Amino acid sequence: MQKITIKDVALKAEVSIKTVSRVINNEPNVRPALQERVRNAVDELGFKRNQLARGLRGQHAYILTLIYSNPNPAYILELQNGALSQAISEGYNLQLHPINHNSENVIEEIKALITHTAQDGLILTHPLCDNKELLEMLDKKGIPFARISPFGKEHPSPCVFSDDEEAAYQMTKYIISLGHKEIGFIKGHPDFGATYKRYNGFVRACKEYSITVDPSFVKQGLFTYESGEFCARELLNQEHKPSAIFASNDYMAAAVLKVATQLRINVPSELSIVGYDDSPVSHQIWPSLTTVKQPIKQLGANIVKKLILHIEKKDFEEIQSQLDCQIIHRASSTISSH
Repeated sequence: MQKITIKDVALKAEVSIKTVSRVINNEPNVRPALQERVRNAVDELGFKRNQLARGLRGQHAYILTLIYSNPNPAYILELQNGALSQAISEGYNLQLHPINHNSENVIEEIKALITHTAQDGLILTHPLCDNKELLEMLDKKGIPFARISPFGKEHPSPCVFSDDEEAAYQMTKYIISLGHKEIGFIKGHPDFGATYKRYNGFVRACKEYSITVDPSFVKQGLFTYESGEFCARELLNQEHKPSAIFASNDYMAAAVLKVATQLRINVPSELSIVGYDDSPVSHQIWPSLTTVKQPIKQLGANIVKKLILHIEKKDFEEIQSQLDCQIIHRASSTISSH
């Protein structure tokens, strides 16, 4: 089947190519009669708006690309849902592009993406959103982009983030309020800025309440279930055990619960466990997990709003926005018996 071009639409409607462009991009000052002719021609020929973007330099593709490298599928799904819903409401489509942030070819892969596929702008998730070489490349090429939860906020690109440090601080205060003084902590992946913010919040709360952070109680996870299980075995098989464990995400917290069950450690009477993210797993297991609820869907919707404003060169109310987290109290935590 022959590909329909903008020229075909212009010939069918008996107008110029420029008029077709203005009508499809909803630009003002086009006579209603001409608008109707162009739209009828578009419908009859089956012309797609993204074909217009490929055929006209400087025109919109009405496509945004979400680029991610994240071991937490629930986080990405929730983020995608928020971003897609907002994009559709504003007349845009959303495409997803997973990428390994540790790849030696990450810059070349994203160069190929923006060269060979149509899109108006990119949404960068962490840790890609902190890759200085990537940001410099996009700036040099003039590609609009916006960032979700960057560790550094010095770059002038639009961004949204939740206050991971404050949320972890509040969660640690809650654990302490239950009487726990021997608290284990499982860090997230070292490549992610959120890892350091959550640990910093934990340490700040402990210092405020004069609780010593025992190095043997702090383990390096990777935001994966498997890493959480490994860290939990180290924490719970040592002679001196914590009475509570704060895992940096729910998958690792769920793994702690598994290990505790295998070791016949009762949760929560002998061990309180808390997580982070409010992923589906947090309420699908028993005891259900006390956790920090991130506004992940709102992060996705908010970043799409900002990116479209950036693409369309409109003014921002806030180029950087911070969204609040919430502690969700469930069955996996209780008053310390130690």
